[in-house]
Amino acid sequence: MSSNRSSGRSHENEDFSLKLQELLSTNMKKKTKLLDEICSHIQRLNGEVDDLSIRLSELMASLDNNGSINADILRQLLQQ
Repeated sequence: MSSNRSSGRSHENEDFSLKLQELLSTNMKKKTKLLDEICSHIQRLNGEVDDLSIRLSELMASLDNNGSINADILRQLLQQ
């Protein structure tokens, strides 16, 4: 599941890279639209980072008295 996301992100990043290259040769209206798309993409990525941060905090809080990590929580985190 995570490999699918990784390949999807890689493809998405390539798409944005191509769009950035287009910026050099396009008119101002198209530049504005592309920059808006890029900003939205960055905002979505920031949201994903925030979600992962919360999940990692929950994982750290799930440490039991022996210091071992709850395997179910770790598994869920790694699958997403």
